[in-house]
Amino acid sequence: MKILVTGATGFIGTQLVPKLKQSHDVEILDARQVSDTNSEWHQAVDGCEVLIHLAARAHVTSDGSNSQHDLYRSTNSLLTSQLSQRLALGKDKHFIFMSTAKVLGGSTKKGKPFKSNDHLIATDPYSSSKGEAEQELQNLCDLTSLKYTVIRPPLVYGPGVKANFLSMMKWVNDQRLLPLANTQNLRSFVGIRNLVSLIETCVTNDSAQNQILHVSDNHDLSTTELLQILAEVMGKKSRLVSFPRPALRLASQIIGKPRIYEQLCGSFQLDISQTCELLNWSPPFTVKQELEQTVTWFNSKPK
Repeated sequence: MKILVTGATGFIGTQLVPKLKQSHDVEILDARQVSDTNSEWHQAVDGCEVLIHLAARAHVTSDGSNSQHDLYRSTNSLLTSQLSQRLALGKDKHFIFMSTAKVLGGSTKKGKPFKSNDHLIATDPYSSSKGEAEQELQNLCDLTSLKYTVIRPPLVYGPGVKANFLSMMKWVNDQRLLPLANTQNLRSFVGIRNLVSLIETCVTNDSAQNQILHVSDNHDLSTTELLQILAEVMGKKSRLVSFPRPALRLASQIIGKPRIYEQLCGSFQLDISQTCELLNWSPPFTVKQELEQTVTWFNSKPK
C-alpha cells in the first residue's frame, strides 16, 4: 500500500511511520509545503492510496478569541480541506484523519462515555477546528468517491509524551505529596502503541472506511489509580493524601487555572465498543505495559 503521512515528526508520527514502513511503501509530506500558491505537494498526494493526516496545531487553549479560532482553523481545518480535496481528485483513495475526542466536549458523567454518534460540542478553538475539519471531510466524501476514517483519541501517552501526563510522571518521580487520593473519576487514555495498532488496522481493513472510530486502552482509570500504577511501575512510593474535592476546585479557581481541577478530578470516557466490533480489533497492549514503556523512556531522559 502506498501511504502518505503528514506530521511524521510529531509524537504520533515518529512511532507510526517506522511501523508502517515494515509492510508498506511510506512517504512523508511536510504540511508546511501545503498551500494554494504552491503545487509541489500535489504529486505526493496524487501518488498515494492512503493519506494519514496527523499534522495539526495541537496545543489546547481556553482563549476563545476570534484570533485564536482563526489560528487553529487555518492549520487544522483549512489544511485538512486542502489535502482531502486534492486526494478526492483520484480514484479509490482513503483519507485517515486524526481528530480528537474533545470534539464531543470537555467531560462526561462517570459511567456515561462518549459514543461516536454523539453531537459535536466544541469547548475551545482546538476542538472547534477539529470538529469543523471532520464535518468538511465527511461532506466532501459524500460528494466524491473519497473514503474517510476519523479517529478520535483521548489523551495519548508513551515515549515522548509532554504536557500534563509528563507533569504527573515528574510529580511521582519527585515524591511530591499529592492531594488526589480519592478522585472517584474515570478517564480514558490510549497508549501510543495501541493507537498505532488501530491506525495500521484502518489502513488495511475496509470496514474502517467512512467511519468515526473511538480509541482507548479500553481500561478507564481514575486519576488516583493512574498515579498509583505510575508509582508502582516507577518503583516509587505513592504519596497520595485525601483532600476534599470542593476545596480542590476552589483552589484551582483561586490560582486562575480552573481547567486543572477538571483535568485531574473530572471524568472523560470513550465508548470504543463499536471500533472493536467493527474492525475485530482490540488494544494489543495493557495499560501497565504501555506505562512501563513510557517510564522506561522517562528514566532514560537527562534529569
